[in-house]
Amino acid sequence: MKSNDTYLNLLASYAYLGKAEKFRDSFFGYSKDCIANIMIDSGAFTLFNNADKNKWLTLDNYCKFLDKYSQYSEKYVMLDVINNEVESKKNYETMLKRQLNPMFVFTSGDNDYTYLKQAVSNNQHLCVAGGTTTKGDWMSKRFQDVYAKTQAKIHGLGYVSFPKIYQLPLCSVDSSTWIQSSQAFGNIMYFTDKLKSIPWSCVLMKRQKLPDEVIKLLEMVKITPKVFSDVSNHKGSKCIAFLLSMIAYIEYQKYSKRLGVNLFLAVGSKRNLEDIIFTNQELINGTLTYERFKNK
Repeated sequence: MKSNDTYLNLLASYAYLGKAEKFRDSFFGYSKDCIANIMIDSGAFTLFNNADKNKWLTLDNYCKFLDKYSQYSEKYVMLDVINNEVESKKNYETMLKRQLNPMFVFTSGDNDYTYLKQAVSNNQHLCVAGGTTTKGDWMSKRFQDVYAKTQAKIHGLGYVSFPKIYQLPLCSVDSSTWIQSSQAFGNIMYFTDKLKSIPWSCVLMKRQKLPDEVIKLLEMVKITPKVFSDVSNHKGSKCIAFLLSMIAYIEYQKYSKRLGVNLFLAVGSKRNLEDIIFTNQELINGTLTYERFKNK
């Protein structure tokens, strides 16, 4: 297992890595080179949603994949079976027999704390599911109960509720919507003491005033009022919102790291991966501009 001491935490699913050789080589390469800290998800949810299309995503194939690549990750998740606690535990035990030690997934309906304690004795890192759909008091209590009974290093799957991620006993969390918010919905994300957003369309179409923090970001990456006013720069994978949102999430990762929580950004393709790596390195170098991002 390889843990790199950096705020740049990235997560990728076997469902996307398994058949994408170039993506896979780059993802693990950045870990080998200590550029990013990485986590491997199993792809159980992807398999659940489209089992016919993903017949290759089997426990045996996943185990073979981990035999080769788990050494480059900080942690990796067991292949659970959605809505099937019995089969999930069978998968977990098979992975243990194959000399793997994955993070156990404690699902929303699972209350077998005896089994959970045994799983945590194998691996202190534990996934607690439910964060993508439940954000309220029940989920908060769930994290607290699990920690009280196990003292596990809890990863909140899909749980990025601010500021709760710093108030609850969480070791790490992940976000899979950081790309969609900008590219699909046109939200310009920016980070102050927390993550905030403003739709670019409200600025151009409704004349809503840009926050001072966003104006400073635009100036930093050399986006002039003329460039910002060009609607074509607000569409597609090279849109202004995406660049500013990557900057915001990198700041969010730095902030989280200082407060003791690792925020993992889920990448689903080589393009996603290269975009975030490029942006982070350009920020470090002090050379990031929108033009360089568009033309990279």
